[in-house]
Amino acid sequence: MSGGRYVVDTNAALYLLRGDETMIALLTDKTLHLSVITRMELLSFPGMLKSDLPRIQAFLDAWPVEPLHELVEEEAIRLRVNYKLKLPDSIIAATASYLGIPLVTADRKMARVEQEIEVIRYEPL
Repeated sequence: MSGGRYVVDTNAALYLLRGDETMIALLTDKTLHLSVITRMELLSFPGMLKSDLPRIQAFLDAWPVEPLHELVEEEAIRLRVNYKLKLPDSIIAATASYLGIPLVTADRKMARVEQEIEVIRYEPL
């Protein structure tokens, strides 16, 4: 059991940062974990304004960011080969797999890994 711990995919983090009420309700009182990929994507998001950076940085500082170490790397390779995921998605999914906790995402392609990883898919309105 995850005990209210989730790995948050980049798209889910963006919904949260933008104040999406459904995402906020889903993740309130939960412990969030982030992949290093999510950190990198948030800090380099094409639509990000310079004024967004302090809020994004505060979000990143609030939650643990799992580094890309050998065990996550090996799992990401396996998931990419088995499920034909993009490399960033395979690393994020591997982070959830390594930590043994569910992945929260709005990416429908992540459904491919549901046989192995608990995926909580967010469907925006």
